[in-house]
Amino acid sequence: MRRHRAVITGLGVVAPNGIGKDVFWSALCAGESAVSHITAFDPSPYPCTVAAEIRDFKAEDFMLPKRTKHRGRFSQFAVAAAKLAHSDSKLVLADERQERVMACVGTSMNGIGDVYETAKAGFEGQNFRGIPPMSALEYAAHAPVSHVSAELEIRGQATTLASACGTGLDAIEWANAKIAKGDADVVFAGSTDAPISEFPFAALCALGVLSTFDDPPIRASRPYDFRREGLVLGEGSAVLVIEELEHALHRNARIYAEVLGFGSGNEGGFGPRIDASELALADALRSALNDARLTMSDIDYINSHGNALPDYDLVETRAFKRVFEDAAYNIPISSIKSMIGHALGAASALQVVAACMALQTGLLPPTINLEARDPECDLDYVPNHQRSARVRNVLVNSHAMGGTHSVAIVGVARP
Repeated sequence: MRRHRAVITGLGVVAPNGIGKDVFWSALCAGESAVSHITAFDPSPYPCTVAAEIRDFKAEDFMLPKRTKHRGRFSQFAVAAAKLAHSDSKLVLADERQERVMACVGTSMNGIGDVYETAKAGFEGQNFRGIPPMSALEYAAHAPVSHVSAELEIRGQATTLASACGTGLDAIEWANAKIAKGDADVVFAGSTDAPISEFPFAALCALGVLSTFDDPPIRASRPYDFRREGLVLGEGSAVLVIEELEHALHRNARIYAEVLGFGSGNEGGFGPRIDASELALADALRSALNDARLTMSDIDYINSHGNALPDYDLVETRAFKRVFEDAAYNIPISSIKSMIGHALGAASALQVVAACMALQTGLLPPTINLEARDPECDLDYVPNHQRSARVRNVLVNSHAMGGTHSVAIVGVARP
C-alpha cells in the first residue's frame, strides 16, 4: 500500500515570549527569557515564585468576545494557535473536501487551572448553583479541539490526546499516520496547556519539581547546568497545519518541513522518577531514526526536552551518547525551555515549531543560563548564544513524567 508523505505548511504559536511564529522565533534566537515573577496569583506562600506567563494575550483578537467568556484559557490558546497556523498556511478550507480535513489537539492538564478553580470557588459558595453552567464541558481535555473545529468549520475527525509532556509530538504523529494511510489531506495538529494558576502550581510544588531560584527570575531555568535544580512552569499552545505532500505541492504551499519519522519508548516508571539506565529513550531514538530511514550522521540538530531537572538532563545526555556514540559530541543540542519554561503538554509542539524555523533559517536557538558546566552533561548544548548551521534534519525529543518518551524527526522535504 502506498505511504503518503506528510509535510508541515502552517505554524501557529502562542507562547510566553511572543504570539506568532516570527516573534516567537526572534526571541528564541536572541536568547530572551520570558521567565519572571508570577502575576496570575500570589506566589509568596510557595517555594517557587517564578513562571513563564503569557501576558499580552487577548482572546478577543481571535474569537468573538462573547465566546471568550465560555472558554477556558487553554481552549483560547488553542483556537488562537490554530487560526494563526491556518493564516500562515494560506489554506482555503472552503475548497477542501470536508471529511478529509481533521484536527488533533492534545493537552496535559486540560482545564485544571481557571476552569476548575472558578467552578470550585462557585461550588464552595453556593453548592452546584454557583458553578458556571459550561464548566463540565470546558474542563474536559476535548474542549480545545471542539472549539478549533467550530471556529475553522472542520468537519473531519477531531480527536484529543493526553500523553503529558509528549502530547504535542504524539498529536503530530497522529496526523502523520492519518495522512500516510490516505485518510486525510490536511490535519491541524498540536497541543495546549494553561497550568499557571494556584492549584496546579501548588500540586507541582508538592511534587518537588519546580525551581526555587528567583534571583533573577530569568536565570531560574538552567538545563544541563551544574546548578540546575528544577523546572520552570510555562504555558501556551502550538498548532501546525500538516498536509499530504502532493496536496501541498498542488496549491504551491510553502513547506517548512517533512515529517520523516517517529519513535516512542516506555520505562513503565512512576511519577517524577526517570529510568537511570536511559534504555527507553534510547529505544525511542533508534526507532525514530529507523522510521525516518536515517543514520546517526544525518541528524544536524536536536531540539531537546531539557527541562532542567537534574536526573532528566543527565539521562537524556546518556541516551544521546548511547545511540549516537562518538557522533553525539558533534551534534548541536539546545533546550528552548531555558527561555520559555515548560508548558507541559504544549511544550513538545512548541519544540517542533522551533525545529521548523531552524530548518528555514539555518539558525539554532541557544540554551541560555548554561554557565557552570556539568561534567556529565558534556555535549554541545549551544550555550547562551544562537548559532548558524547547515540544518537538513532535526530530531525533537520529549519525556513525560510516568516514563514515556516520544521522538520525532522533521527535515527538508526531499524530491
